[in-house]
Amino acid sequence: MKGIDLNKPITFLYSSLRFFSENEHHITRFCNNDVLIMVYEGVLRFTEDNIDYEIHPGQYHIQKKNSFQKGEKASDAPKYLYIHFLSEFSDEGNVLPFKGTFDYSNLKKLMEELDCLSHADTSLIAKTAKFYELLLHLQEKEKHSDIASEIAKYICDHPSSKITLENICSHFHFSKNHIINIFKKKFGVTPIKYMNDLKLSRAKYLLEVTSDTAESIAMKSGFNDYSYFYKLFYKETGLSPSVWRSKKHSEPLLC
Repeated sequence: MKGIDLNKPITFLYSSLRFFSENEHHITRFCNNDVLIMVYEGVLRFTEDNIDYEIHPGQYHIQKKNSFQKGEKASDAPKYLYIHFLSEFSDEGNVLPFKGTFDYSNLKKLMEELDCLSHADTSLIAKTAKFYELLLHLQEKEKHSDIASEIAKYICDHPSSKITLENICSHFHFSKNHIINIFKKKFGVTPIKYMNDLKLSRAKYLLEVTSDTAESIAMKSGFNDYSYFYKLFYKETGLSPSVWRSKKHSEPLLC
């Protein structure tokens, strides 16, 4: 994953909040700085070296130095923070990807503080410190997001295994609360709910396309306890597995 090398010096230059008018276009320029853009309202559109980009609220994008940018399409009145800086790029080690997401509700105060410092008679070191704080927040979110994706892959790679939260904690070396928090931030559910939803989806598919017993299908879908499977299935569908299967088979085919 290529991005800013966080192990190399990063030089803060200047920053500001920016509010576009309706149908305003991104400036056409050859930019010799790196530019971090964090959009929190509206949509910013531009091309960078002839590649189209749309940055939506809660997304960040790093325009790379020595690139040509042009606003061929009008933007949707975006509001964002931009930061000019100089850095080195890498695709290994401690790297902040060129694009990602951020939680504006958590970073709003920090973004406004950096904007105020940038327009005040404040030392460069104070501005740089605030910029570094912002980068650390973005790096932490990306790191958590990557871990959540790894957990999801771990679950998907073991569809028939009895994975517990303890197994996940042991495999990834994090506490239960930490695992649950970072996973819910990315996927909106706990790892166990995510896993059960996958198993239930497989069970529904097998109920619909095979004549196997519900008990057999529960085992094939990764449920070792049929009563647990039955309770989850009924909670989600409001029907028992056998009634759900009958109802599905009685539905007319769509041509």
